[in-house]
Amino acid sequence: MITFPISVCPKCGKRHELMLSNNPLSGATICFDCINQQLDYNNLQHAEFFCRSYNLPWDPELWINITKEYGAESFKQYSTLVLEDVANQPNLAYASTTHDLWVRTNHEWEKCRSLTEVLNKLAPIKESYITRGRLKWGEQYTFEELIKLDSIYSRTLKANNITNPLQKEAVKTLCKLQIELDEAIRAKDAKSIKDFSSAYSTFAKQADLETMINETKTSDVTTVAELYQYMEDRGFQFKFYDNYTRDEVDQAIKDIQGANRRLILESTGLQSLLEDMAKKRMESSEEARTEEAISQVSLQEILDFSPTDEPIAEEDDSEVLNEQFSEED
Repeated sequence: MITFPISVCPKCGKRHELMLSNNPLSGATICFDCINQQLDYNNLQHAEFFCRSYNLPWDPELWINITKEYGAESFKQYSTLVLEDVANQPNLAYASTTHDLWVRTNHEWEKCRSLTEVLNKLAPIKESYITRGRLKWGEQYTFEELIKLDSIYSRTLKANNITNPLQKEAVKTLCKLQIELDEAIRAKDAKSIKDFSSAYSTFAKQADLETMINETKTSDVTTVAELYQYMEDRGFQFKFYDNYTRDEVDQAIKDIQGANRRLILESTGLQSLLEDMAKKRMESSEEARTEEAISQVSLQEILDFSPTDEPIAEEDDSEVLNEQFSEED
């Protein structure tokens, strides 16, 4: 049985049980009350640091089990269990092989603890939300439908800055019709879809929803689609394909284009037709260029044209006879 010495704590100055320290680098120790005030027992990294300070072996699983029962008093219970093991008296070879592993584990563990607390409170919160929602929207809606109704209603009011009470009621009716229309679509009931769509259009006009949406539109670019539209309106053209084979998709595109080309060219009689079309196109292009060149010359210049005979350069026979020729030439 481990007994801790009772003496004056050098930190708080009170007489309490002091933690035994077998750390060869520091013989200072404090009482368990001071340790509990500084130690966050829910933080595994913090607990490991204190064990390292007092040169105690670190067993995270044992620590978690102790904290479930002892809470803030966990360090004393952990120290007692560890020091009662003869192999740990004294333990001068403390080492942690977990390094940053338990840092990540601790974060996940803390998330789980928070999630558990939220789940414990979720049931009464959910019941309260359903009660309030049914008073607002009606008894026939489920929890999921109430969430959707509140979401659509609040976002519509906010987006269009609606303050008129009659418009608010019309928007409320539109939200209810949207729920009924979604249900009809899921049930694939064509008649109900038609009826609810007609009713939706009627109440949309009553709420003057289209006018409000147009009034709230601004020239600010708020979406990627609007950014693309803005750039294209100003002449920018996106280059989606640059004819380079960069991945499997580009290779597939090139293969498809090649297959289509071969299929067209190898069709009966089609190749000669395409060649004739290409030839006529070239002839038309040549004629157009000729007409353009002629149009740049005036009729008077054509009439005044007189060809001049220039002497043809002749080569002296003696120079040719003096040249040495061989088979290699």
